Amino acid sequence: MTLRWPTGEAEEGPAQDQTLIAIREVLPSEAGVVSAEDRRQHLSFIQAVVTRMSQASSSSKSWLLPIVTLTYGYAITGKSVLVGLLGCLAVLVFGVLDANYLKQERAFRKLYDEVASGRPIPAFSMSPTLASPSDRKVNYWPGKPDLRSWAVAPVYLPLMLAGLGVVAWLLCR
Repeated sequence: MTLRWPTGEAEEGPAQDQTLIAIREVLPSEAGVVSAEDRRQHLSFIQAVVTRMSQASSSSKSWLLPIVTLTYGYAITGKSVLVGLLGCLAVLVFGVLDANYLKQERAFRKLYDEVASGRPIPAFSMSPTLASPSDRKVNYWPGKPDLRSWAVAPVYLPLMLAGLGVVAWLLCR
């Protein structure tokens, strides 16, 4: 089966203009007001992303605890500094990952607030950079507020200190 595309325009210039006018009459204008139902659905989509980020953060903590227990426990019983350091590396990686989830969640919450307030965000846009014009550049690394958050620092800092304590204890033996 061969698909053959037409070699030219389907309509001449004036006919294209008439088609464009007919389409614009049927569809709402780009600068027009977004319906309440569309705004509710847009907010629902954004909330789904926020929920997913929250669940991913919880999962990262759930995955880290057995890894840390295993590595620190084995480092103590097997007297292995390298395994203890591997546990510290796991805490660091999961901590940065969790802080990034928090950063993304905050960005989508800001987008949610902008859409809810009726600010000019394109309908069904899922780009959180539209919510803060100063943050147009996408940065995937979490910042200090994300790392210092109550959801990150009180969880990962004690685990890191415990791992460093295990490593220090093994080195002093």
